[in-house]
Amino acid sequence: MGQVTQRMMILGWLLAVFALLGLGGCKGDLSDKKIEFIDLNRAMELYEEGQGDSEAVLFIDVRKHERFAEGRIEGARNIRVNEIDLKYDADPELLKYDNLVVYGENPGSASARAMAKRMIQGGYNTMLKDRVRLFLGGWVVWESTGLPFDVDPDVESDDADMTGEDE
Repeated sequence: MGQVTQRMMILGWLLAVFALLGLGGCKGDLSDKKIEFIDLNRAMELYEEGQGDSEAVLFIDVRKHERFAEGRIEGARNIRVNEIDLKYDADPELLKYDNLVVYGENPGSASARAMAKRMIQGGYNTMLKDRVRLFLGGWVVWESTGLPFDVDPDVESDDADMTGEDE
């Protein structure tokens, strides 16, 4: 085998290794461009779809447990950002849903944005299905429109912490 051919083969192998590392390597920071942002109208559509199909949508509330107990989108589950562990595969219990709609207290919720990114990094979006969506309006928009919501009956609202931010 000639020296040029051997170098070409080595170069080919190196390129293949770098390509594989690029596809499955370090996840790093995820751009907001990877997040599908939805507005109130789309959130309401997905909510309605969920009424007819129990696996169509799951709303994920990232706020503190106390705020979640005081009021949340009907059927939502309270999951905090640190509960999505990137070391393990995506939770099969969550993968059964066609749509995972993340929301926080308000449109500026950094925790909701962080959760959406973490779920995307954790494999909840796949090549075949993008599940993760971020409802920009958050709880304050949902509640202000009078849409269906749940409240824990034994929780007394404490107006002292109305920021409710989920940090």
